[in-house]
Amino acid sequence: MRHIVTAAAPSAHLAYRGDIDGLRALAVIPVVLFHAGVRGFRGGFVGVDIFFVISGFLITGILLRDAQMGQLSIAEFYRRRILRIFPALIVMALCTSVGAVIWLLPGEWERYARSLMATALFGSNISFYLATDYFNLGALSEPLLHTWSLAVEEQWYLAWPLVIGLLATRRHGLILVTVVVITILSFACAIWLLPRDASATFYLLPTRAWELGTGAWLAVSRHAPSRRWLAELMSVAALGMIAVAVKFYTETTPFPGLAAALPCVGAALLIHAGRSDTWVSRRLAGAPFRQIGLISYSLYLWHWPVIVFAESGLFIGHGIPAKVAMIAVILILSVASWWYVERPFRVASRGWPTPRVLWGGAAAIAGLIALALVLPSIANGLSRYDAQDRRLAGYLFYRGDDAYRAGRCFKVGWNSAYQPENCLATTNKPAIAFVGDSHAAHLWPGLARYAGHYDLVQATAIGCVARIPERMKPGSCEAVIGGLLTGWLRNHRPAALILASRWRLGVLDGVEQTLRDPLVRRSHPLLVGPIPQYETELPRLILAARRRDDADLPRRMLMDEMFIVDRQMRAIAARTGTPYLSLIDLLCDAQGRCRTQARPGEPMQFDYGHLTAPGSAVVADAILAKLRATYPAAMGTEGR
Repeated sequence: MRHIVTAAAPSAHLAYRGDIDGLRALAVIPVVLFHAGVRGFRGGFVGVDIFFVISGFLITGILLRDAQMGQLSIAEFYRRRILRIFPALIVMALCTSVGAVIWLLPGEWERYARSLMATALFGSNISFYLATDYFNLGALSEPLLHTWSLAVEEQWYLAWPLVIGLLATRRHGLILVTVVVITILSFACAIWLLPRDASATFYLLPTRAWELGTGAWLAVSRHAPSRRWLAELMSVAALGMIAVAVKFYTETTPFPGLAAALPCVGAALLIHAGRSDTWVSRRLAGAPFRQIGLISYSLYLWHWPVIVFAESGLFIGHGIPAKVAMIAVILILSVASWWYVERPFRVASRGWPTPRVLWGGAAAIAGLIALALVLPSIANGLSRYDAQDRRLAGYLFYRGDDAYRAGRCFKVGWNSAYQPENCLATTNKPAIAFVGDSHAAHLWPGLARYAGHYDLVQATAIGCVARIPERMKPGSCEAVIGGLLTGWLRNHRPAALILASRWRLGVLDGVEQTLRDPLVRRSHPLLVGPIPQYETELPRLILAARRRDDADLPRRMLMDEMFIVDRQMRAIAARTGTPYLSLIDLLCDAQGRCRTQARPGEPMQFDYGHLTAPGSAVVADAILAKLRATYPAAMGTEGR
């Protein structure tokens, strides 16, 4: 999951620019719509990068002007940060903690408490980096996941005022050199580290500092564009850069390395060109964008907890009415937070002495830490979950990466390892090859039970469905899928080839052509259709259905799309003469109720659709039965 960060309000002696508030709106709107699942905003996560640039520009400007006026005080700087950041953050954290007690499940309370403590200490980026893998990176049980970006910014501002204060008494050029060096080194570090540890690059300050440094660079070099036409052209190009990133970036885009330069440079160009009062800057300074920009901090704080609890506690689903309702609630809470929390503290605190504010901030941090320490006990004391419920809830922490051989035969990111020398190796046994994304990888636990009879060849990678790719860039998911379908199959003739993926509308192009490919046709293919998928984690739905006495809840939370896709894939299989296994027919009845448990107390899936080991065994047995009935000679079952 990717999130935004706030920028500080300008000081009294830093000229207010309405276009920068408008730029905040350009950052926060895509982020909210991206997290709400609105189509067309898959790259909305780049709002974080835009906000880092804004923050670096504004706060560096404040520090420089304070220094020039002889008023630079580290204590005063932190006073402003506390009054800006703490009030709305604390209110959000307290309300979210109440929601956590009500809607989270056993095991999640302890994880939430750790994230609350990390948030209080502005270290949640480090905490989430240490705790995440592919299958829990965007877990709906992490209502404070969005605070990682606040932590990055506050870690930067532990040191940056000291740097400015140290260099302010020296030549101005020395500050510029320092900013340039930090920015370039951090950017180089991000590019270098991204293929080695994408999570560290995403979450940690050293590889994010260049984005704040880009804004700081703008603040130090104060010159406006030399010509008006150049500023106008610059601002239009900058809008295009941001729009391209929001529209075309996806969660599989290598980020935040070189790709992050597009939205960052776009934001920097808009700020720089806005010094010349361009047509774009005037539009951004207009009331609609400016007003959204003013509430952007509260909008950021509230949007993610609302989405988390709406989907995992209230089970409102992903339909258009649900999304509209979520966004409306987010806006109402954000306006209320800005009006009743942010504004009063800005006005009423003007006469508060600095020591009082600093001690108040320390007390607030201590209070959140104390709450984090007692919250699991409070939640467990108020809950009524028995041992069976707690065992079922434990599947929310299922280690899908380990179960599916991530980093070995399942490539979980563009920088993840894949070992063809092991995953494509065969002996003298009949070989069963399975290829596709994570919905092919989740067949491994079930198929592994047949390893004594068959060589199992696994070519799986997130981001690519099971079809022959047009291009195969080295290290890409296409290279994994195409490496088997166009390379390995040339020299091997498996007993069976299983093509499975998270089939969805819009990704079926090329599947029919793949099934007509001579190499595929001679390999005894089996096309496996989409598995039942839910709007939230299946164990959560099973528990809620049991506690609410609402057995129909899982059916209502099924994604409708898979039923349409199943019909389309059945038609593709018929046209190409390819055997087809419908997992809808296997697991669902005529009324649309689907099997939720492999065995009592063991759910079929641990999240929206990925199989547990018992669930994988159910599906794998059906696949093997289909293969043995369809290709008895190749499978070695002829005459049995």
